[in-house]
Amino acid sequence: MNARIPRGAVVGVLLVAALVAAWMLFVRPDAPESGSAGGSPNATDVVQQYEPGDRRSITAFIASLLDGTELNSEDLLGRPTVVNLWGSWCVPCRDEAPDLVRVARDFEGRVRFLGLNVRDSPDAARAFERAFEVPYQSVHPDDSARTILAFNGALTAAAIPTTVVLDSEGRVAARVVGQVDATTLRGLITDVLDQTTRPAAGARD
Repeated sequence: MNARIPRGAVVGVLLVAALVAAWMLFVRPDAPESGSAGGSPNATDVVQQYEPGDRRSITAFIASLLDGTELNSEDLLGRPTVVNLWGSWCVPCRDEAPDLVRVARDFEGRVRFLGLNVRDSPDAARAFERAFEVPYQSVHPDDSARTILAFNGALTAAAIPTTVVLDSEGRVAARVVGQVDATTLRGLITDVLDQTTRPAAGARD
């Protein structure tokens, strides 16, 4: 004779299973962050571009750099700036570093590059910069948290690496969440440069 399972018990089991599945999907406390040692499954996770009318400005900030100098957010105005959120412990950050260095050299004089180092010791961050011959400065890890806040959600410590392209007015024009490649970054920068040099609609010669 087969034992019958009460209907209420079946419903209870299904409810628990659904709750566990939802918790795994949305909370996932053990899942690696983008840029953690486990890495990101895709070369580029998310690429976003914003039309000029939809761009949000960053908040004013002052931060120390790894070389001991000080950066004022006003220094980022006047030409496009690429900001890369990274850590020396982050596998995708190491993988994308040669591409960032290459593109930074390609656009030297036309586009600023700035690193934003997180969850590192200063010595580890400087060693990373030496190893990859990074030609631009990075924000000191001690100032990273408040600098991230200045980007009003475009950067977050839970998504490493992330690369943001600011237009000449200090507004977020594009964002790559995850590892960026040279081709993608060049395209995003070129789009912003084209918009910067393009005459306004209705402008006369």
